[in-house]
Amino acid sequence: MRFTHLEKATTVLLDHPVRLASAYAVGPVELPENCGVGREWSSHFTHEEWNLEKACSEDGIELSAGGRAACRLLTELDPRTSELNLGVFPPLAEQERLLLVSNLRCMTAQEVIFRPFEGTGQIWIDGTLVYAESGPFRLYLEEGDHTVVIIAAFIPDEARSIRISGNQVCDEPDVIELHREFVERNIRNHMAWLEVEQSAGREGKNSPILFYLLRKDRILLPSDQTLWVEVTNDEGMKLDRFTAHWEQEQSYAWDEEKARKTGMLHFTVTYRDHEAVEHHFVYSVLVRPLSVVVECLQEEYDHFIQVCAKDVLHSAQKIQIEGLLEELKRLTDLPEDPFEIWDSRVVREYIKLLKQIFMHGHTEQSQHPSVLQKEHIFLTADGIGEGFFVSRLDNSLQRYTIQLPSNYTAERRYPLIVLMPGKRYELGLPDFQDRGFGQGWEDEAIFVTFSCRGVTLGSYIGEAAFLEGLDVILRAYRVDEERIYLTGYSNGAYAAWAMAQAYPSRFAAIAVISGAPHPKHLKNLINMPILDVCGDQDYLFAQAYTAPVTELSSNHFKGVIERQSNHWDTHELRLLDGILGWLMQWKRDVVPQRIAYRTERGRHNRAYWLELTRMDENEEYAELYGEMSSTGELDIEAVHAEEFVIHLSQEDMSLELAQVRIGARIFMLDLREYSRFRFVRTHSHKRPSPEYRLIAEREGESSEDSTKNADAAKSIAGLQSVGRNGASHGMGVLDVYMDRLHIVLPSSYTTSEEEQAVKRTANALASPRTATWNPYIGVHYPVVSSKDISEKELADSNVICITSGLSRHELLQKYQAHLQIACTEDGYAWGDDFTAGDYCLSYIQPSPWSATQQMLVVATNSPRLLGKNLFMRRLIMPGYFNGLHPYLNKEIIVYDSKGVRAFNFTSIRHAQHKLQGQ
Repeated sequence: MRFTHLEKATTVLLDHPVRLASAYAVGPVELPENCGVGREWSSHFTHEEWNLEKACSEDGIELSAGGRAACRLLTELDPRTSELNLGVFPPLAEQERLLLVSNLRCMTAQEVIFRPFEGTGQIWIDGTLVYAESGPFRLYLEEGDHTVVIIAAFIPDEARSIRISGNQVCDEPDVIELHREFVERNIRNHMAWLEVEQSAGREGKNSPILFYLLRKDRILLPSDQTLWVEVTNDEGMKLDRFTAHWEQEQSYAWDEEKARKTGMLHFTVTYRDHEAVEHHFVYSVLVRPLSVVVECLQEEYDHFIQVCAKDVLHSAQKIQIEGLLEELKRLTDLPEDPFEIWDSRVVREYIKLLKQIFMHGHTEQSQHPSVLQKEHIFLTADGIGEGFFVSRLDNSLQRYTIQLPSNYTAERRYPLIVLMPGKRYELGLPDFQDRGFGQGWEDEAIFVTFSCRGVTLGSYIGEAAFLEGLDVILRAYRVDEERIYLTGYSNGAYAAWAMAQAYPSRFAAIAVISGAPHPKHLKNLINMPILDVCGDQDYLFAQAYTAPVTELSSNHFKGVIERQSNHWDTHELRLLDGILGWLMQWKRDVVPQRIAYRTERGRHNRAYWLELTRMDENEEYAELYGEMSSTGELDIEAVHAEEFVIHLSQEDMSLELAQVRIGARIFMLDLREYSRFRFVRTHSHKRPSPEYRLIAEREGESSEDSTKNADAAKSIAGLQSVGRNGASHGMGVLDVYMDRLHIVLPSSYTTSEEEQAVKRTANALASPRTATWNPYIGVHYPVVSSKDISEKELADSNVICITSGLSRHELLQKYQAHLQIACTEDGYAWGDDFTAGDYCLSYIQPSPWSATQQMLVVATNSPRLLGKNLFMRRLIMPGYFNGLHPYLNKEIIVYDSKGVRAFNFTSIRHAQHKLQGQ
């Protein structure tokens, strides 16, 4: 079929990358079930040639199955993507497709690269299939017009991009180098295996396998060659070998008897480039239900434990095997998160790794010296492994993927590059194996990725998960803590920014691609080497690039702009050596000469040699500024700081004494005897400017843990009137999510309606969401009855207690003397002030069971209000980069007849007025 009269839908490829600026939209069209990948779709239209300009003014295009498909010209661009706006169309049904027909006019004959973002559908150029969810590709286009047809299987909300580039040179040298590496790693001599019909997925196949072999590199891979395909089972046994061809539908009828009990068939395609160099590509197809495969693997593991390794496996290896099996079991069911994609590569690599462990035990592992160390998991021959740990946060099994250097030994420490995920899990074992990080680097590093539990932007649960995952890696592997690097794209970049701004002392450098920092906290990074990559069409450009480059312009800040690139185009740059290798030149600056640090949260309180130990509780932020002269003089400015510490020693400054100026006062620090110098604000009506007194402390005299315990105990004993822990400042009720958490319910209810309302609220708080493109957070905190949890468990956990009657919640009734607000059936009381009427109240306070833990009380005298309260009906986690949330970052939230109000425990009088809605 041929489309004509496309002049109005023409995009000209001239001297810079382009996107389709206009197109004719045909459909939605309902396609027959057998219209699979590579099959000619044009037979579903009646004529061999269609004038689309005319079809727009008439009744559309006639379909061979009857009826007509609408046709309209699209010229409006979506401002977030710079792509054609498809928001005018309703969501597509399962068998519906939308065709976008456009004309690409090449002003010269040239090599053209298409960079589609995942989820685009199919792309046909001049009647040839060139893309089907198969990644970027390149081809040679002659001068003149070329018909581009995009067949969309769904209409994405916003994540959409097809960047088209030719021989133009419009980018800076850094981008050109990144682009060359991108082509080398993702396109050059690459191919794709396409399943012609919808995959049987986790159910397996028992019929012929229909497939289509597609050249992603249509420049270097000749079309007229014979390909060889070798078939093996899970044990690596060769089952068959046959020929195949490019861009043709092909069928393979597998022999069940020959395949034996294998779970998957593995197809290795051998092909040659234009210089006759051989290349190989492996694709795997599940041929038995995954549940059956997992059962067999579980039986093998049970036998392995009993016969081969009862006393050999250490805990990390045992939990690794069990974790691999659990992940496979989880994949047998549809995940709760609909954005989680079924990936046969993961199944293949997990089965392969488990088979190797069961067959060879420790013998094969001895080929890699790292696995000889007691703490290590089983690794592949190239030092890549999938490890697991039981999370302290919610008792869930969490995984990490790691690549160790080829020369890894316990005798030295290695740089660590943390690949921050763009979603719950972005990279896994097959991704690490395909990529092979750091190959050829003179200085090798450890590469790792682990979950921050979703698109959490490195905030709250995301921060807690990141810090826990990092701690797991630091305890298990030999890491040089002077060289810890963070890198990420989009959500991963947000998380890298957030962690670097909160903890600038911990990281040597960050590389961020298309993610935004907290604008007011950019000053925290004046000593942090940063590589900031962004597309000039990114809807985040002002926040992700302009603001940082303006605020942080220095020798160790490097900004890189890719022209004609939107937010989703830069996704392809995130794992390149040009990004990761840049990090390796930096080491952490332990004692920088200049420090600037702003924080809104008591948990984020340390920048190098300055630590904020207590903020002014009436203010929303605090700042510390420090400058060190070459002669050892320190100039300090503190804003809204009640107490702060200077951490410096004679070793740090090569001096015996240091002079500190704070405002008009000068202090002398004896660096020979002390290494911690605590400054406590003294309040005087005679002096309008802050005054501080100095307390010198020896190293080890006040450790971090003991200080934390002492401060927390002080919060309970000495600050009972204000009911807060210092670390919770700026965190509000969300501080309860920063550690292990249990949600504790009453042991009895007066009505079924009360029980349902309380349990609905518990489930909402146990599984919070985000307001991002993927709202699912990968947590579900334990929900227990108050009679089913011990005080020992309570002492090692944050707690959310939900009640609609104090007498029915044994824990709250037992510890009601410790509660900051008294909640009764008639109303609630703060101190001597009582507010009558229906209410739903939530407030956070120190836990009665531990000086270091938090308790969130959710109390109501009317269970129906739990369903009406926005924050109890569904909890949406905000992000740090947006600053303080007007409600969730407060310590008390009241919902009653006066509406919703939120505030902090700052003073009894102020709180009483707020409670009464004054």
